[in-house]
Order: sequence, then structure tokens, then C-alpha cells
Amino acid sequence: MASKRKLVLLLTPFCIFFCLFFLNAFLKSIITSLGYYPIVKLRKITLDYYLSAFSDPSFITISLRTFIFSMISAAFACIIGLFLALCLQRTTGIWKKVFTRFTQIPVMLPHVFIVLALLQLISQTGIISGILLKLGWISSSNQFPLLVNDPWQIGVVITYLWKEIPFVVVSLILVLSSMKIDYRDVAFNLGASKFQAFCKVTLPLIQTSLINAFIINFSFNFGSYEVPFLLGNQQKELLPVYIYNFYVQGDITKMPLVMALNVILSVFSIIFALILLKISKSLSKWNQG
Repeated sequence: MASKRKLVLLLTPFCIFFCLFFLNAFLKSIITSLGYYPIVKLRKITLDYYLSAFSDPSFITISLRTFIFSMISAAFACIIGLFLALCLQRTTGIWKKVFTRFTQIPVMLPHVFIVLALLQLISQTGIISGILLKLGWISSSNQFPLLVNDPWQIGVVITYLWKEIPFVVVSLILVLSSMKIDYRDVAFNLGASKFQAFCKVTLPLIQTSLINAFIINFSFNFGSYEVPFLLGNQQKELLPVYIYNFYVQGDITKMPLVMALNVILSVFSIIFALILLKISKSLSKWNQG
């Protein structure tokens, strides 16, 4: 009973903050997106702004581009992070502690810090380009590959992977460290190959953590603004940048449309996360059965 009271007390500040700021702002966004915006004498509740968004071909194209981009980035982060976590699990002694601490550093750094670092490193006027130019490997900075503000959003992907791969490693290494090695030994004794042992033993145990990490990475990628704005290609803009450009146009009569776009982005992320959680639970039941 005392532990429950302690838990309630610990969660109370967060709940108050969540209700006063996030939930209140989200409800106001929904109300505004429905056309109620008295500042510009809009008081009629309507779904026209949602219909306008879904009838806009550019919005559909940008949304699909953002979805695919977010999926690919999150999937790469999880695959590479899983591989590194498995390698780290087999490491022993002081090197394991060193690598574990090293993977925690990018998780603590904000994305803006990584963006600034990449701008200094891999832009056509960056440090790497300057070194190659002095070595004579390239004759001008224009010969250096365009990795920032490029159509393929390579700089954005590198930023996400730099941050998200260590996050996946940190999330999985805790589960892998607590996993009994006997399970794998039993599988090997029964004639299973390394791949079969991974699929039948390791993967089911880390499945929940892996999917949770994927959901977090995808949700951030899908809604992140500052990284694609600073490193992305504005001709191939992603959804958050598309919404921001509407917002900064200065036409407050478009505010209901901006809020409708924000609500669509948020609701889609929530629904997609719930679908993945449902799939994760179904897979867990199937593995147990």
C-alpha cells in the first residue's frame, strides 16, 4: 500500500504537467482544427480543413514520403542496434563497460548538437572536405559528395542513426544481459543452428524491447522538425517542415488548417504505434503458445 502511494506521489507532478500543458494544447489544437478560431471570427464547427488536407495531392505525397523515410530510418537503427547489442553481449571484462558507456553518450546529446557536428564535418565546406582538398584527393569542394541538404536526405538519416542506434543498443543490452545463456545452450544441444537459436530463443525474448525502440524512433522521425529543416532538402521536404512552412507564412486565417495537419500527424503516429503494440502482443502470445 505504501509503495502505491509513493508511486502516485512520484507520478503526480508529471500528470499535472501533462494535463496543464500537453493535453490542454492538444485539445485546443483539435478545437482550432475544427474551425473554431474566434481571433479571426471563425466560430463554425466544420471538417472542411481536414477534407482540404486529404484532398491536397502534395500533402498526400509528402505524408507518404515522410512515412517511408521514418520507417526506413527506424528499421536501419533497430537492425544495426540489434547487431551491435548482440556483439556487445559477447564482450567481457572492462571492454564491455567501456563500450556500454560509449553507447550512452549519443543518447544524452540533443539532436541539434549532432546536426551542428555534421554540418562541420560532412558539408561540402566542412572539415572532411577541407582535409581531402589539402591532400589533393579532390580539386574543389564541389567534388565532395553532397551529404547535407541533398535530395536523398542522407544528412538527416545519418543524424537519426547516430542518435537512435545507441538508443536501441542501450534498450536491448539490458534485456540481453539478464537473459539466461542456458536457453541458447539447450537449443544448441538440441541441434539448432546459431540462426535458429537466435530466431527461436533470443528474438522472442527481446521482441518487446525491440518493437518499443522502433516505435519511439519512428514517432520521433515522423514528427521531428529541426533535423530535416536544417539538414534536409527543401524540394523534398518532410511533413513537419511542410506544416511549419504553413505556420510561418503569417496568414492566421490558415491556423485551423495548420492545426488540422498537426492533429493528423499526431493521431497517425498514435494509431501506428498502437498497431505495432498489438502486433507485438500477438507475436508474444504466439511464441508462448
